[in-house]
Amino acid sequence: MLKRVIGYLKERVAVLVEFGTRSRIRGFSVPRWIICLGCGITLLILAGSLYNIGTEGFTAYNRARLERENAELHARFRDLSAISDSLEELIRLAEVHDIQMRILNEMDVLPEDVRKLGVGGSDLLSTEMIGLRELDSGSFSEIAVISRGVDELLRRTHYQKESFSEIEVGLEKNAEIRDHIPSVVPTKGTFCGKFGYRSDPILGIRKMHCGVDISNLRGTPVIATADGVVSYTGWISGYGNVIKIEHGNCIETVYAHLSEIFVEVGDEVERYSLIGAMGATGRTVGTHLHYEVRVAGKAVNPEGYFLNGEEVLTQYPMP
Repeated sequence: MLKRVIGYLKERVAVLVEFGTRSRIRGFSVPRWIICLGCGITLLILAGSLYNIGTEGFTAYNRARLERENAELHARFRDLSAISDSLEELIRLAEVHDIQMRILNEMDVLPEDVRKLGVGGSDLLSTEMIGLRELDSGSFSEIAVISRGVDELLRRTHYQKESFSEIEVGLEKNAEIRDHIPSVVPTKGTFCGKFGYRSDPILGIRKMHCGVDISNLRGTPVIATADGVVSYTGWISGYGNVIKIEHGNCIETVYAHLSEIFVEVGDEVERYSLIGAMGATGRTVGTHLHYEVRVAGKAVNPEGYFLNGEEVLTQYPMP
């Protein structure tokens, strides 16, 4: 079979060529394999040309598509840039508020360099962005800057979320502590007895007065001055009807000379809870409330705990 093919290719083929207007014909012969080789080369040249034309057409089409996408991306990233600027302003305000809240609540304020620790941007390496980089390096740089800005905003937002959570916990702790500090006046009336040494109104001798006295009409409401648990209710010689409230942190308040007691031992009370009524029980020369604040069992001046202004008793009508 191979010999027959080789023999076929070696056969010579007569070629006639007409020259000029007089139709002069000349002939010559060539091996058949030369004709096959020429046809093959011609086909290869044709195929290569068609491939180049197709490739250039596809490249032009792809370039036009990238240009359209580039224009769309520019428009979108302009919008994104505007949104990024707005978010930047909001986060900046949140950071200022964060610092103010930390200062007000006596919490540590982190330095600016710590707040920005780890902030950085990542390059854009997607297929679309690589194409954009090849098309227009300036556009890619602009978009990369926006991308890094968004990445930084995300990091700052995450940090701010964690910071606000920390502040919230701190506020809850501080609020609980404040709620258990006896910081309001326990009743309305006139202060008629100060804390400290004085002449005893009954015995007439100089004696330590361990609280403050507030006078008003019998039945005037008496409130708890802070959150706590009622630890004692009953009669104590000299004090008359008494309520004691434990507030935690070794702080205790005492309410004496009451005409009525509205709570029982073990009751949990809140600041402003109604616990009793003013009276004149025990050793006294008139209707008033004797109020003490004790820290670790030692009487201290209650006036040092009173806040100014609105936190004085307002919940209950006075006669």
